Amino acid sequence: MRTNKVVWSEGLFLRPQLFQQQERYLEYYAHKRAATITPFFWGFAQYEVDNEALSYGKLVMRSGRGVLPDGTPFDMPGHAALPEPLTITPDHLGKLIYLAVPLRLDNSDETIFDEYDLSSLARFKAQEAELNDTNAIRQGPKPVQLAQLRLRLLSETEMTESWIGLPLTRVRAIQPDGSVLLHTEDYIPPVTGYAANDLLTEWLTHLNGLVKMRAEMLAQRLSNSDGKASASAEIVDYLLLQIFNKYEPILDHLRHIPELPPITLYQELAKFAGELSTFIRVKTRRPRPAPGYDHARLYPSIRPLVDDIHDLLNQILVRAGQMIPLEPRGNGVWSASMLPGELRSFSSLVLAVSAQLPMDVLQHQYAAQAKFSAPQQLHELVRSHLPGLEIHALPVPPRQIPYTAGYVYFELMKSEPFWDKIASTGAIATHVAGNFPGLKMELWGIRD
Repeated sequence: MRTNKVVWSEGLFLRPQLFQQQERYLEYYAHKRAATITPFFWGFAQYEVDNEALSYGKLVMRSGRGVLPDGTPFDMPGHAALPEPLTITPDHLGKLIYLAVPLRLDNSDETIFDEYDLSSLARFKAQEAELNDTNAIRQGPKPVQLAQLRLRLLSETEMTESWIGLPLTRVRAIQPDGSVLLHTEDYIPPVTGYAANDLLTEWLTHLNGLVKMRAEMLAQRLSNSDGKASASAEIVDYLLLQIFNKYEPILDHLRHIPELPPITLYQELAKFAGELSTFIRVKTRRPRPAPGYDHARLYPSIRPLVDDIHDLLNQILVRAGQMIPLEPRGNGVWSASMLPGELRSFSSLVLAVSAQLPMDVLQHQYAAQAKFSAPQQLHELVRSHLPGLEIHALPVPPRQIPYTAGYVYFELMKSEPFWDKIASTGAIATHVAGNFPGLKMELWGIRD
Protein backbone atom coordinates (compact mmCIF):
# COMPACT_ATOMS: atom_id res chain seq x y z
CA MET A 1 0.00 0.00 0.00
CA ARG A 2 1.31 3.44 -0.91
CA THR A 3 2.49 5.49 2.04
CA ASN A 4 3.80 8.60 0.24
CA LYS A 5 2.75 12.00 1.52
CA VAL A 6 0.04 14.02 -0.23
CA VAL A 7 1.08 16.99 -2.32
CA TRP A 8 -1.15 19.80 -1.09
CA SER A 9 -1.51 22.33 -3.91
CA GLU A 10 -3.82 25.20 -4.80
CA GLY A 11 -7.12 24.25 -6.37
CA LEU A 12 -7.10 20.73 -4.91
CA PHE A 13 -10.57 19.28 -4.35
CA LEU A 14 -10.88 17.84 -0.85
CA ARG A 15 -11.82 14.18 -0.97
CA PRO A 16 -11.71 11.40 1.68
CA GLN A 17 -8.81 9.79 -0.20
CA LEU A 18 -6.59 12.80 0.49
CA PHE A 19 -7.04 12.63 4.25
CA GLN A 20 -6.78 8.84 4.25
CA GLN A 21 -3.50 8.99 2.34
CA GLN A 22 -2.13 11.74 4.58
CA GLU A 23 -3.05 9.62 7.61
CA ARG A 24 -1.28 6.59 6.12
CA TYR A 25 1.83 8.69 5.50
CA LEU A 26 1.90 10.06 9.06
CA GLU A 27 1.43 6.56 10.53
CA TYR A 28 4.17 5.20 8.27
CA TYR A 29 6.52 8.04 9.18
CA ALA A 30 5.95 7.69 12.93
CA HIS A 31 6.34 3.90 12.81
CA LYS A 32 9.55 3.90 10.75
CA ARG A 33 11.09 6.65 12.86
CA ALA A 34 10.29 4.89 16.14
CA ALA A 35 11.31 1.44 14.85
CA THR A 36 14.96 2.54 14.72
CA ILE A 37 15.02 2.89 18.50
CA THR A 38 14.61 -0.84 19.14
CA PRO A 39 13.67 -3.82 16.99
CA PHE A 40 11.65 -5.22 19.90
CA PHE A 41 9.01 -2.49 20.15
CA TRP A 42 6.09 -4.91 19.79
CA GLY A 43 4.37 -6.89 22.49
CA PHE A 44 1.98 -6.57 25.41
CA ALA A 45 2.55 -3.71 27.83
CA GLN A 46 -0.20 -5.17 30.02
CA TYR A 47 -2.71 -7.98 29.65
CA GLU A 48 -5.18 -9.84 31.84
CA VAL A 49 -7.12 -13.03 31.18
CA ASP A 50 -10.37 -13.76 33.02
CA ASN A 51 -9.56 -16.85 35.12
CA GLU A 52 -13.19 -17.38 36.07
CA ALA A 53 -14.19 -17.65 32.41
CA LEU A 54 -11.60 -20.41 31.94
CA SER A 55 -13.62 -22.57 34.33
CA TYR A 56 -16.48 -22.35 31.80
CA GLY A 57 -14.28 -23.26 28.83
CA LYS A 58 -13.98 -19.68 27.54
CA LEU A 59 -10.91 -17.55 26.91
CA VAL A 60 -11.85 -13.98 27.79
CA MET A 61 -9.58 -10.95 27.93
CA ARG A 62 -10.35 -8.45 30.66
CA SER A 63 -7.86 -5.83 29.47
CA GLY A 64 -4.79 -5.38 27.34
CA ARG A 65 -2.55 -2.77 25.81
CA GLY A 66 0.56 -2.86 23.70
CA VAL A 67 1.84 -2.61 20.14
CA LEU A 68 1.28 -5.02 17.26
CA PRO A 69 4.24 -6.07 15.06
CA ASP A 70 3.14 -3.63 12.33
CA GLY A 71 3.34 -0.74 14.80
CA THR A 72 -0.39 -0.50 15.53
CA PRO A 73 -0.96 0.42 19.19
CA PHE A 74 -3.98 -0.92 21.07
CA ASP A 75 -5.55 -0.24 24.43
CA MET A 76 -8.63 -2.10 25.58
CA PRO A 77 -11.19 -1.59 26.85
CA GLY A 78 -11.48 2.07 25.94
CA HIS A 79 -9.63 2.97 22.79
CA ALA A 80 -10.49 -0.44 21.32
CA ALA A 81 -13.25 -2.86 22.23
CA LEU A 82 -12.38 -6.17 23.90
CA PRO A 83 -12.38 -9.15 21.52
CA GLU A 84 -15.24 -11.60 21.62
CA PRO A 85 -14.72 -14.56 24.00
CA LEU A 86 -13.19 -17.65 22.39
CA THR A 87 -14.73 -21.05 23.16
CA ILE A 88 -11.88 -23.52 23.64
CA THR A 89 -12.33 -26.82 21.82
CA PRO A 90 -10.11 -29.92 21.48
CA ASP A 91 -8.77 -28.40 18.25
CA HIS A 92 -7.11 -25.68 20.34
CA LEU A 93 -5.06 -28.09 22.51
CA GLY A 94 -1.37 -27.24 22.35
CA LYS A 95 -2.08 -24.32 20.05
CA LEU A 96 -1.13 -20.68 20.48
CA ILE A 97 -4.01 -18.23 20.79
CA TYR A 98 -3.36 -14.84 19.20
CA LEU A 99 -4.79 -11.40 19.78
CA ALA A 100 -5.10 -10.43 16.12
CA VAL A 101 -6.37 -7.75 13.78
CA PRO A 102 -6.81 -7.82 9.98
CA LEU A 103 -3.71 -6.74 8.10
CA ARG A 104 -3.83 -3.52 6.09
CA LEU A 105 -3.86 -4.66 2.45
CA ASP A 106 -4.03 -2.95 -0.94
CA ASN A 107 -7.45 -2.62 -2.55
CA SER A 108 -9.29 -3.77 0.59
CA ASP A 109 -11.80 -2.08 2.85
CA GLU A 110 -10.19 -0.56 5.92
CA THR A 111 -13.35 0.49 7.74
CA ILE A 112 -16.79 -1.10 7.84
CA PHE A 113 -20.01 0.45 9.05
CA ASP A 114 -21.74 -2.80 9.98
CA GLU A 115 -20.01 -4.05 13.13
CA TYR A 116 -21.75 -7.43 12.83
CA ASP A 117 -20.19 -8.21 9.46
CA LEU A 118 -17.81 -10.94 10.68
CA SER A 119 -16.78 -11.95 7.16
CA SER A 120 -15.10 -8.61 6.47
CA LEU A 121 -11.32 -8.23 6.86
CA ALA A 122 -11.53 -4.50 7.54
CA ARG A 123 -9.25 -3.34 10.37
CA PHE A 124 -11.72 -0.85 11.81
CA LYS A 125 -15.40 -0.54 12.48
CA ALA A 126 -17.17 2.82 12.56
CA GLN A 127 -18.93 3.81 15.76
CA GLU A 128 -20.85 7.02 16.31
CA ALA A 129 -20.03 9.16 19.33
CA GLU A 130 -21.22 12.56 20.57
CA LEU A 131 -18.23 14.91 20.70
CA ASN A 132 -18.05 18.38 22.20
CA ASP A 133 -16.48 21.36 20.48
CA THR A 134 -13.48 22.29 22.67
CA ASN A 135 -13.45 25.96 21.60
CA ALA A 136 -14.63 28.62 24.04
CA ILE A 137 -17.29 29.74 21.54
CA ARG A 138 -19.02 26.54 20.57
CA GLN A 139 -22.24 24.79 19.81
CA GLY A 140 -23.50 21.66 21.55
CA PRO A 141 -22.13 18.13 21.01
CA LYS A 142 -22.37 16.68 17.53
CA PRO A 143 -22.32 13.04 16.34
CA VAL A 144 -18.95 11.96 14.87
CA GLN A 145 -18.03 8.56 13.47
CA LEU A 146 -14.91 7.12 15.13
CA ALA A 147 -12.93 4.06 14.07
CA GLN A 148 -12.24 1.18 16.49
CA LEU A 149 -9.83 -1.70 15.94
CA ARG A 150 -11.56 -5.03 15.28
CA LEU A 151 -9.48 -7.24 17.55
CA ARG A 152 -10.11 -11.00 17.56
CA LEU A 153 -8.86 -14.05 19.46
CA LEU A 154 -7.66 -16.59 16.91
CA SER A 155 -5.92 -19.95 17.01
CA GLU A 156 -2.54 -20.17 15.32
CA THR A 157 -4.15 -22.33 12.62
CA GLU A 158 -6.41 -19.39 11.70
CA MET A 159 -3.57 -16.87 11.47
CA THR A 160 -3.40 -16.57 7.69
CA GLU A 161 -1.51 -13.90 5.76
CA SER A 162 -4.54 -11.64 6.15
CA TRP A 163 -3.99 -11.26 9.91
CA ILE A 164 -1.33 -9.87 12.19
CA GLY A 165 -1.23 -10.25 15.94
CA LEU A 166 0.49 -11.16 19.19
CA PRO A 167 0.58 -14.67 20.69
CA LEU A 168 -1.27 -14.40 24.00
CA THR A 169 -1.22 -17.89 25.51
CA ARG A 170 -1.04 -21.59 24.75
CA VAL A 171 -3.84 -24.03 25.63
CA ARG A 172 -2.61 -26.81 27.89
CA ALA A 173 -5.63 -29.01 28.58
CA ILE A 174 -9.41 -29.23 28.79
CA GLN A 175 -10.54 -30.76 32.08
CA PRO A 176 -13.41 -33.30 32.33
CA ASP A 177 -15.61 -30.55 33.81
CA GLY A 178 -14.97 -28.36 30.74
CA SER A 179 -12.57 -25.95 32.42
CA VAL A 180 -9.45 -24.89 30.54
CA LEU A 181 -5.82 -24.94 31.67
CA LEU A 182 -3.29 -22.61 30.06
CA HIS A 183 0.49 -22.80 29.91
CA THR A 184 1.11 -20.10 32.51
CA GLU A 185 4.25 -21.66 34.06
CA ASP A 186 6.18 -22.33 30.85
CA TYR A 187 4.97 -19.76 28.33
CA ILE A 188 5.60 -16.01 28.16
CA PRO A 189 4.01 -13.87 25.43
CA PRO A 190 6.08 -11.10 23.84
CA VAL A 191 6.00 -8.08 26.16
CA THR A 192 7.35 -4.55 25.85
CA GLY A 193 8.19 -4.37 29.56
CA TYR A 194 9.24 -7.38 31.65
CA ALA A 195 6.78 -6.55 34.45
CA ALA A 196 3.86 -7.26 32.11
CA ASN A 197 4.50 -10.96 32.81
CA ASP A 198 4.42 -12.46 36.30
CA LEU A 199 7.09 -15.09 35.54
CA LEU A 200 9.70 -12.54 34.46
CA THR A 201 8.97 -10.43 37.53
CA GLU A 202 9.22 -13.47 39.80
CA TRP A 203 12.55 -14.57 38.31
CA LEU A 204 14.10 -11.12 38.65
CA THR A 205 12.90 -10.70 42.24
CA HIS A 206 14.17 -14.17 43.19
CA LEU A 207 17.63 -13.67 41.66
CA ASN A 208 17.95 -10.21 43.18
CA GLY A 209 17.25 -11.62 46.63
CA LEU A 210 19.57 -14.58 46.08
CA VAL A 211 22.45 -12.34 44.98
CA LYS A 212 21.94 -10.11 48.01
CA MET A 213 21.98 -13.15 50.33
CA ARG A 214 25.11 -14.64 48.73
CA ALA A 215 26.90 -11.27 48.87
CA GLU A 216 26.17 -10.94 52.58
CA MET A 217 27.32 -14.53 53.16
CA LEU A 218 30.61 -13.97 51.33
CA ALA A 219 31.23 -10.66 53.08
CA GLN A 220 30.69 -12.31 56.46
CA ARG A 221 32.88 -15.28 55.52
CA LEU A 222 35.72 -12.98 54.51
CA SER A 223 35.32 -10.75 57.57
CA ASN A 224 35.40 -13.77 59.90
CA SER A 225 38.09 -15.74 58.07
CA ASP A 226 39.27 -18.56 60.33
CA GLY A 227 42.21 -19.74 58.24
CA LYS A 228 40.41 -22.88 57.07
CA ALA A 229 40.59 -21.72 53.48
CA SER A 230 43.64 -21.26 51.32
CA ALA A 231 44.79 -17.80 50.31
CA SER A 232 43.77 -18.57 46.72
CA ALA A 233 40.28 -19.54 47.88
CA GLU A 234 39.93 -16.25 49.73
CA ILE A 235 41.07 -14.33 46.65
CA VAL A 236 38.35 -16.09 44.64
CA ASP A 237 35.82 -15.13 47.33
CA TYR A 238 36.90 -11.48 47.11
CA LEU A 239 36.52 -11.51 43.32
CA LEU A 240 33.10 -13.16 43.59
CA LEU A 241 32.05 -10.56 46.14
CA GLN A 242 33.17 -7.87 43.70
CA ILE A 243 30.88 -9.40 41.05
CA PHE A 244 27.97 -9.56 43.51
CA ASN A 245 28.49 -5.97 44.63
CA LYS A 246 28.35 -5.00 40.94
CA TYR A 247 25.23 -6.94 39.95
CA GLU A 248 23.16 -6.51 43.11
CA PRO A 249 22.45 -2.80 42.38
CA ILE A 250 21.99 -3.58 38.67
CA LEU A 251 19.30 -6.19 39.38
CA ASP A 252 17.75 -3.91 41.99
CA HIS A 253 17.65 -1.12 39.40
CA LEU A 254 15.94 -3.40 36.86
CA ARG A 255 13.41 -4.46 39.47
CA HIS A 256 12.34 -0.86 40.06
CA ILE A 257 11.81 0.00 36.36
CA PRO A 258 9.03 -2.35 35.22
CA GLU A 259 8.90 -0.83 31.73
CA LEU A 260 12.38 -2.11 30.79
CA PRO A 261 12.24 -4.48 27.80
CA PRO A 262 13.00 -8.18 28.34
CA ILE A 263 16.14 -7.97 26.19
CA THR A 264 17.71 -5.74 28.86
CA LEU A 265 17.03 -8.44 31.44
CA TYR A 266 18.46 -11.06 29.07
CA GLN A 267 21.65 -9.05 28.46
CA GLU A 268 22.35 -8.46 32.16
CA LEU A 269 21.68 -12.09 33.10
CA ALA A 270 23.92 -13.35 30.27
CA LYS A 271 26.78 -11.10 31.44
CA PHE A 272 26.23 -12.14 35.06
CA ALA A 273 26.33 -15.85 34.18
CA GLY A 274 29.49 -15.33 32.13
CA GLU A 275 31.34 -13.56 34.95
CA LEU A 276 30.29 -16.16 37.53
CA SER A 277 31.41 -19.01 35.26
CA THR A 278 35.00 -17.74 35.34
CA PHE A 279 35.31 -18.55 39.04
CA ILE A 280 32.76 -21.29 39.65
CA ARG A 281 33.04 -23.60 36.62
CA VAL A 282 36.49 -24.78 37.61
CA LYS A 283 36.74 -27.40 34.86
CA THR A 284 36.17 -25.11 31.87
CA ARG A 285 36.16 -21.52 33.23
CA ARG A 286 33.66 -20.87 30.45
CA PRO A 287 29.93 -20.09 30.46
CA ARG A 288 27.37 -22.39 28.97
CA PRO A 289 26.29 -21.40 25.45
CA ALA A 290 23.64 -18.70 25.71
CA PRO A 291 20.25 -19.67 24.23
CA GLY A 292 20.03 -16.45 22.22
CA TYR A 293 17.29 -13.85 22.48
CA ASP A 294 14.02 -14.46 20.64
CA HIS A 295 11.37 -11.83 21.39
CA ALA A 296 8.59 -14.17 20.28
CA ARG A 297 9.91 -17.03 22.49
CA LEU A 298 10.83 -15.38 25.77
CA TYR A 299 10.54 -18.45 27.99
CA PRO A 300 13.19 -20.58 26.20
CA SER A 301 15.34 -17.45 25.82
CA ILE A 302 15.51 -16.39 29.47
CA ARG A 303 14.66 -19.44 31.58
CA PRO A 304 17.98 -21.27 30.84
CA LEU A 305 19.91 -18.20 32.04
CA VAL A 306 17.85 -18.01 35.23
CA ASP A 307 18.45 -21.71 35.96
CA ASP A 308 22.16 -21.39 35.15
CA ILE A 309 22.65 -18.43 37.49
CA HIS A 310 20.64 -20.16 40.20
CA ASP A 311 22.90 -23.23 39.97
CA LEU A 312 26.05 -21.10 39.99
CA LEU A 313 24.89 -19.15 43.04
CA ASN A 314 24.13 -22.36 44.91
CA GLN A 315 27.66 -23.63 44.25
CA ILE A 316 29.12 -20.60 46.02
CA LEU A 317 27.92 -21.95 49.36
CA VAL A 318 30.94 -24.27 49.43
CA ARG A 319 34.63 -23.77 48.68
CA ALA A 320 36.50 -25.97 46.24
CA GLY A 321 39.25 -26.56 48.79
CA GLN A 322 38.51 -26.58 52.53
CA MET A 323 40.90 -27.29 55.37
CA ILE A 324 39.74 -29.90 57.88
CA PRO A 325 41.43 -29.18 61.25
CA LEU A 326 43.50 -32.07 62.64
CA GLU A 327 43.62 -32.06 66.44
CA PRO A 328 46.54 -33.78 68.27
CA ARG A 329 45.36 -36.45 70.73
CA GLY A 330 48.76 -37.57 72.03
CA ASN A 331 50.86 -40.69 71.42
CA GLY A 332 51.16 -39.92 67.72
CA VAL A 333 47.39 -39.70 67.15
CA TRP A 334 45.52 -36.89 65.38
CA SER A 335 41.81 -36.74 64.61
CA ALA A 336 39.30 -34.59 62.75
CA SER A 337 35.50 -34.57 62.66
CA MET A 338 32.70 -32.85 60.78
CA LEU A 339 29.13 -33.54 59.73
CA PRO A 340 28.94 -36.77 57.69
CA GLY A 341 27.10 -34.99 54.87
CA GLU A 342 29.82 -32.35 54.60
CA LEU A 343 32.56 -35.00 54.58
CA ARG A 344 30.79 -36.92 51.83
CA SER A 345 30.56 -33.74 49.75
CA PHE A 346 34.32 -33.89 49.15
CA SER A 347 35.38 -35.69 46.00
CA SER A 348 38.75 -36.45 47.58
CA LEU A 349 40.84 -35.88 50.72
CA VAL A 350 44.42 -34.63 50.44
CA LEU A 351 47.02 -34.55 53.22
CA ALA A 352 49.89 -32.05 53.21
CA VAL A 353 52.86 -33.14 55.36
CA SER A 354 56.00 -31.26 56.39
CA ALA A 355 58.91 -32.30 58.61
CA GLN A 356 62.61 -31.59 59.05
CA LEU A 357 63.58 -34.39 56.70
CA PRO A 358 64.63 -34.58 53.05
CA MET A 359 61.56 -34.55 50.84
CA ASP A 360 62.09 -38.02 49.36
CA VAL A 361 62.77 -39.53 52.79
CA LEU A 362 59.70 -37.84 54.25
CA GLN A 363 57.50 -39.06 51.42
CA HIS A 364 58.71 -42.66 51.71
CA GLN A 365 58.73 -42.95 55.51
CA TYR A 366 55.42 -41.20 56.09
CA ALA A 367 53.59 -43.42 53.60
CA ALA A 368 55.01 -46.48 55.38
CA GLN A 369 54.33 -45.41 58.98
CA ALA A 370 51.02 -43.48 58.90
CA LYS A 371 47.64 -45.18 59.33
CA PHE A 372 44.22 -43.64 58.63
CA SER A 373 40.81 -44.96 59.69
CA ALA A 374 37.75 -44.09 61.74
CA PRO A 375 38.70 -43.36 65.39
CA GLN A 376 36.97 -46.56 66.58
CA GLN A 377 39.13 -48.69 64.27
CA LEU A 378 42.50 -47.00 64.77
CA HIS A 379 43.53 -48.72 68.03
CA GLU A 380 43.00 -52.19 66.55
CA LEU A 381 44.97 -51.28 63.41
CA VAL A 382 47.94 -50.05 65.44
CA ARG A 383 47.86 -53.04 67.79
CA SER A 384 47.63 -55.55 64.93
CA HIS A 385 50.09 -53.69 62.65
CA LEU A 386 47.44 -53.60 59.89
CA PRO A 387 47.20 -50.91 57.18
CA GLY A 388 44.28 -48.52 57.11
CA LEU A 389 43.19 -46.30 54.24
CA GLU A 390 45.66 -46.36 51.38
CA ILE A 391 47.52 -43.12 50.75
CA HIS A 392 49.11 -42.29 47.41
CA ALA A 393 51.84 -39.69 46.97
CA LEU A 394 50.96 -36.79 44.66
CA PRO A 395 53.64 -35.10 42.52
CA VAL A 396 51.83 -31.75 42.87
CA PRO A 397 48.90 -30.64 45.03
CA PRO A 398 45.42 -30.29 43.46
CA ARG A 399 44.69 -26.83 42.05
CA GLN A 400 41.99 -26.30 44.70
CA ILE A 401 44.59 -25.98 47.50
CA PRO A 402 47.76 -23.89 47.79
CA TYR A 403 51.22 -25.22 47.12
CA THR A 404 53.61 -24.66 50.03
CA ALA A 405 57.34 -25.28 49.74
CA GLY A 406 58.63 -28.05 52.01
CA TYR A 407 55.38 -30.04 51.98
CA VAL A 408 54.68 -33.39 50.38
CA TYR A 409 51.14 -34.30 49.39
CA PHE A 410 49.17 -37.53 49.67
CA GLU A 411 45.68 -38.49 48.54
CA LEU A 412 43.62 -40.64 50.90
CA MET A 413 41.99 -43.37 48.85
CA LYS A 414 38.34 -44.10 49.67
CA SER A 415 38.85 -47.84 49.95
CA GLU A 416 36.77 -50.48 51.70
CA PRO A 417 36.11 -51.21 54.50
CA PHE A 418 37.54 -48.18 56.29
CA TRP A 419 35.98 -45.42 54.23
CA ASP A 420 32.39 -46.52 54.89
CA LYS A 421 32.91 -46.08 58.63
CA ILE A 422 34.57 -42.70 58.17
CA ALA A 423 31.81 -41.47 55.83
CA SER A 424 29.01 -42.62 58.13
CA THR A 425 30.48 -41.01 61.28
CA GLY A 426 32.16 -37.95 59.79
CA ALA A 427 35.29 -38.66 61.87
CA ILE A 428 38.79 -39.63 60.74
CA ALA A 429 41.90 -40.39 62.78
CA THR A 430 45.56 -41.01 61.98
CA HIS A 431 48.48 -42.53 63.85
CA VAL A 432 52.02 -41.64 62.85
CA ALA A 433 54.80 -43.90 64.15
CA GLY A 434 58.51 -43.19 63.97
CA ASN A 435 60.49 -39.99 64.31
CA PHE A 436 59.34 -37.00 62.25
CA PRO A 437 60.95 -33.88 63.78
CA GLY A 438 58.88 -30.73 63.34
CA LEU A 439 55.94 -32.70 61.92
CA LYS A 440 53.12 -30.57 60.48
CA MET A 441 49.99 -31.93 58.79
CA GLU A 442 47.12 -30.27 56.96
CA LEU A 443 44.06 -32.23 55.86
CA TRP A 444 42.14 -30.75 52.91
CA GLY A 445 38.76 -31.63 51.49
CA ILE A 446 38.57 -31.19 47.70
CA ARG A 447 35.39 -30.44 45.76
CA ASP A 448 35.39 -30.64 41.96
